[in-house]
Amino acid sequence: MLSEKEGAMIMRPRHRRTIIISIGLAYLGLMMWFSGCTKRVHNEPALEEGPTPIVTIREFPDVPIPKELDLDEKESFVYMTPEFATGMLVYNGNVDYDSLVRFFDESLAKNGWIVQASLKYTRTLFFYQKENRICFLTMQDTPLNVRVEIWVAPLETTAYEPLLIEPAVEPAMP
Repeated sequence: MLSEKEGAMIMRPRHRRTIIISIGLAYLGLMMWFSGCTKRVHNEPALEEGPTPIVTIREFPDVPIPKELDLDEKESFVYMTPEFATGMLVYNGNVDYDSLVRFFDESLAKNGWIVQASLKYTRTLFFYQKENRICFLTMQDTPLNVRVEIWVAPLETTAYEPLLIEPAVEPAMP
């Protein structure tokens, strides 16, 4: 142990106790502050007061969205013509992942979408078809929230014409 002459600080037991208590209180205060800044997901069953309030997008009124999800306008886009609307909508929200999967599975079926394929593992993927449109929906539970991507597109349109039309190649004559 170094002496006071060599620059070492000797603590008395009373001072040590005060420092330990101060550090403990600071730690407790930080934990309380950080816990107040995080969003909590309540896994309690919802009261059966009625259907889940939903929002619909003007371009895709038959694709319901729970009101707890927020549209990420920077990552979303919609392209519209007189014949069709297509695009990708990105949503984020602090919601229960399993209930969100059930919501989309049930509400899209109620709106006439027919599931063509689904994959449920670390990421949930749904592929729906309705008349001449498709809806591809993907959900992923991230550490901060649940991210949802919804792609809606026509299967085919009458207005589509290829940009490049290759001329027919005739065989060369020897």
